[in-house]
Amino acid sequence: MKRLLCCVLALMLSIGAAALAEEIGTTMMVVNCEEYITLREEPDTHAAALDRMPLGGKPVVFLGEADNGFQLVSYKGQTGYALKKYLKPVGTFEGKHYDPSAQERYNFNLFLSNFTEVGFLWHSGCFSKAFPLDTALLTEFAIDHCWFNRQSRIEWAEDSYFNGNNVRLPEDQIAPIVKEYFGESIKPSHNLAYIDYRNGYYYWEETGGHTSDGFACLTGVERLDDARFCVAFNIYGGGEYWDNDVCYYTDSQASNAYPTYDGSAYYGRAVIDTGNSGTGDRSDWSLEFIAINREYD
Repeated sequence: MKRLLCCVLALMLSIGAAALAEEIGTTMMVVNCEEYITLREEPDTHAAALDRMPLGGKPVVFLGEADNGFQLVSYKGQTGYALKKYLKPVGTFEGKHYDPSAQERYNFNLFLSNFTEVGFLWHSGCFSKAFPLDTALLTEFAIDHCWFNRQSRIEWAEDSYFNGNNVRLPEDQIAPIVKEYFGESIKPSHNLAYIDYRNGYYYWEETGGHTSDGFACLTGVERLDDARFCVAFNIYGGGEYWDNDVCYYTDSQASNAYPTYDGSAYYGRAVIDTGNSGTGDRSDWSLEFIAINREYD
C-alpha cells in the first residue's frame, strides 16, 4: 500500500491538482476547540495520535485534502491528519509573476535538484528558516549531498570500519555545505537515525550505491522582492540516472522525456534567496523554504 508522505511550505503557486492549487502550503491555525485538536496518523478519529495541536497554535501547514473531513498537514516536523473544521487559513506568500530565461530556468532547476535528488524532507515536515532549525535534517542533507555530488570527499574501507560500515565522511565537510545551501552556520548533529558517528567521522554502509530521487523542473516563478523568488516545480527521473543537462528542460519537455512520472503527484515549492548574484549566477543562493509532495511505497 502506498503511503503519501508530503511536506509543503506556505506558498501559493499553481502546480499539480488544480483544485488544491490555491490552498496547498497555506499556513493554518487551530480554532473552534476548547484546548487542542489531535494530529493523527490516518484520516480517522480512531487512528493513532501523533501530537496535540493547541488552540491558536501555529504554524500548521496545509498539505492536501483527505477523507472523512480531514486535511493532511505538517506540524512540528510531523506529517499527519487533522479535522478540517478546526483549522483556519492565516497566511501565504504572494509575489509577481516572473518569466525566467532559459539560463535562469536551468539555474533554478539545478539549484532545486540538489534537494530533490537526495530525498530531502523524507521524514520531516516543511523546512523553513522561520522555524527552529533541525540540525539533524541539515546534517543528513550535507552527507547525502557529498554522496551524490562530491564523491572525492567520501572515504572507503577495504572491508569495513565497524558494524558493516564501509564508507565514511569527515565531520568538517558538513558545516560548509549547510552554509553554502542554506546560508546558516550550524554545529553538525551526531544523532542521526541511519548514520553512525565516531571520532570526527560519519559512517554508514553502502552495498552498491543508490540512485537519485529525481530532478526538479520549474512550473512557475514569482518574484517576492529584489532577491527572493517563490518557485513551483515538478519532480522527474526518480530512481534513474540523469545529468545536469536535464535542468534545461521545460516542464513539458521533462514530461515527454520521463513519461512514467506524473507531475501532479511529484511536486514541490520553495523560496530561494538569490543574494547579490541575481538569477544568472548561483554562487550565493540560499534556500529559505522547501516542501515536497511525493508518494512512497
